Amino acid sequence: MNILITAGGTSEKIDNVRSITNHSTGRLGKAIGETFLTQGHRVTYVTTPQAVRPTPNSNLTFIEIETTKELETALLDQFEHQVFDGIIHSMAVSDFTTETTLSEDAFIEKLVAKLVKDGNLTNLTNLTDALYHSLDEIGKTIQPEKKIPSGTDRLLLFLKKNPKIIAMLREKQPQAVLVGFKLLVGVSTEELIQVGHAILAKNKCDFVLANDLEAIHGDHHHGILIDASGQTETADTKNEIAQLIVSKVEEKWRMQG
Repeated sequence: MNILITAGGTSEKIDNVRSITNHSTGRLGKAIGETFLTQGHRVTYVTTPQAVRPTPNSNLTFIEIETTKELETALLDQFEHQVFDGIIHSMAVSDFTTETTLSEDAFIEKLVAKLVKDGNLTNLTNLTDALYHSLDEIGKTIQPEKKIPSGTDRLLLFLKKNPKIIAMLREKQPQAVLVGFKLLVGVSTEELIQVGHAILAKNKCDFVLANDLEAIHGDHHHGILIDASGQTETADTKNEIAQLIVSKVEEKWRMQG
């Protein structure tokens, strides 16, 4: 099988020396990648600079990205040149990317100038509309500094929503066995399964691995693999999860063949 795996966590630049990111280590992706390689499959592994990686292998190709936009570009490039039998989208992708950054003083000056320009704001509806319009314009302010000065008491960071990478995977690779991932924090098993199943249906996945951050510590990693019929199987370590995912993807691929 020709397998694509995304793993690690994207980061979004604030300036040339700062970024916002998440805490994904890529260890689960590493375990999944090594399990596929052990079974003799070819793996294209898309990951980030800080994430752990599978041991180098003649059947393993690395692609390194940092931002969600870079991830999208790399995947679209791969889809133009390869057909994948399975896609394991385990990467923790940033929901938002940076739009612009302003000091407290600069933000207030820009907001006041735009509100004054809009004129009659005594009506609550007019004021609300003017604030939305002003924030939209301010958010599009070009960030000129390569390193934002640190001499302000407050730094206002504007974030805009990233595209959902998983949403395009089925469209671009309709033949692939697709595995999505959903991480929640401090929820019941019932809610975890319910949300995981919603993600599966929305993105036309074959499987979703639902897990709770509070059930991940040390070697313990409790995960619930949900299939399109709503059936679930559980595993309690990263290696067990990897074995479960690989076996299910292989089985589904054989059935499709």
